[in-house]
Amino acid sequence: MTSMCRRGGLVREELLGPLRPFPVATPLPRGLFVEPGALELEERAIFAGSWVPVAHEADLARPGDWVRAPIRSEHLIVMRTASLELAALHAVCTHRGTLLCEGERGREEELRIRCPYHAWTYATDGTLLEAPGAREAAPGLATAKVTTFAGVVFVALDQRARPLELPPWLSRIGGAPLARARRADHEVHANWKVIAGNFQESHHFPSVHPSLQEKTPWAASSSVVTSDAWLGGTMELAPGFETVSESGRRRGRPFVAAEEDRGRVFDALVFPLWMTSLQPDYLLTYRLAPLAAGRTLVVAEIHVHPGALAKGVDLDDVFAFWDRTNAEDRANCERQQRGLESRHARLSSYAASEDGLHAFERLVAARALAALDAEGDS
Repeated sequence: MTSMCRRGGLVREELLGPLRPFPVATPLPRGLFVEPGALELEERAIFAGSWVPVAHEADLARPGDWVRAPIRSEHLIVMRTASLELAALHAVCTHRGTLLCEGERGREEELRIRCPYHAWTYATDGTLLEAPGAREAAPGLATAKVTTFAGVVFVALDQRARPLELPPWLSRIGGAPLARARRADHEVHANWKVIAGNFQESHHFPSVHPSLQEKTPWAASSSVVTSDAWLGGTMELAPGFETVSESGRRRGRPFVAAEEDRGRVFDALVFPLWMTSLQPDYLLTYRLAPLAAGRTLVVAEIHVHPGALAKGVDLDDVFAFWDRTNAEDRANCERQQRGLESRHARLSSYAASEDGLHAFERLVAARALAALDAEGDS
């Protein structure tokens, strides 16, 4: 494949830009944000080989509950089994390939998955139970890997996937699973990489988030790039603030962060689709589910110490703060996406403080380029 070969609206040479050292690197090409074929490439090149956040365990509370994974081509669901475990199943009948579960979530009340075509029936762990008319033994449903952290459920299509790797400050949380205090879903009219890229830099705080800038000044932030599994950063809490909320006070909320981490905010993108922000007294997370080149479902969740919900402590100032801040980010990301849809959009360079953004786009470019080269050779 020559360096100027175009496939799916992408020019291979343009993918080399983010792979250069940061001082001379150039951003991802416009096509990766707007071309429908780019998302199809990313599903193969990035999502299929990564841990992808799917749900919260609270969404899978009862045996038979299931949710669909945000990998559109795979028809993968995660189900609470009859034995109360979690199973990640490719919900495609092994008889004729019929799709078994419609929609984004549901419940199999009889704890059986029955194909509507020829009534082949599977247990909640994917085992084949009944195969009317079969002349020989048939397999059960194909499975994927599943794991959890802090109540969040992840799947990996690749059975050889390494264990989920997290930044050290999340690993230091330890103890019992956190309790989900709130979930808010938003469909953002922007590419998933626009949203992740916005998360990877904080020098937009003064112009977009004045209240956030007041509590965590962007000049006191730093990037932590030590792994291809996650990209992080830290921000110092300004003097006089205990946490990030409307009041800046904890108001009796128990600590979530380890003692050594309580004077800062720790952000991390667990590549590619889970954004996390560890505050002293809560964990803020965003699950990204790409829907199309210019549409992404964002599931924002706030997790607290289980004792906070048991005691009924005040969380309204946390909710109000992030409602406003998230709305500011949505508006900014959607405006950027509209600009990128212009064929005259030119992404020329990174700002000096955008080393975290560069690290993210470097990972995307490397995997996209490897996939293009492999498919070009096949």
